[in-house]
Amino acid sequence: MKGLLLLSLLVVLPSCQEERKRVRPQAQQKSKDRDPAEEKKKSLLNVPAGAVIEDLVLPYLDDDENKVSLLTIRELTVADDVRTETTILKGDDLKLWLFDEEGEIKSTTTIATADYLVDKEQLVAKSEVLMIGSDGKFAAKSEGGIFSLATGQAILLGPATSKFTIPPKKEKKAP
Repeated sequence: MKGLLLLSLLVVLPSCQEERKRVRPQAQQKSKDRDPAEEKKKSLLNVPAGAVIEDLVLPYLDDDENKVSLLTIRELTVADDVRTETTILKGDDLKLWLFDEEGEIKSTTTIATADYLVDKEQLVAKSEVLMIGSDGKFAAKSEGGIFSLATGQAILLGPATSKFTIPPKKEKKAP
């Protein structure tokens, strides 16, 4: 009986090892086919779901290394989205600065809670958003928004209110 068991193990184990050898090259091949930029992004998220990161700062620069946006997050929780098989970062107490072409701040935005979609480099807020222009000429408050951190663009979602200050016209003096 022991001989039969030993003989069956000798036959089964090599076939299991052979199966493992066949699976590994396919997994390695998939990782070679992936975009290197995507690999770099995902390698930054080698953090388990449920992990909490405090006081995170995420600067975004364009190809010429000019400032595009700066995001600060007081508390960030790593979560996995099972439906899309992606990682979502859930942030609390966020502040976002968007910059113009000269690198000057064009707006400051305060967000209570938002999700950061790593693959799209977007911040999706489903809570109160307050955006104020750096020159004080506009302010907007909404119940959500979508922010592209890589391009410095934002869409505020309603209901929303806004206030624009238009400077008074200067009177022209007659010659």
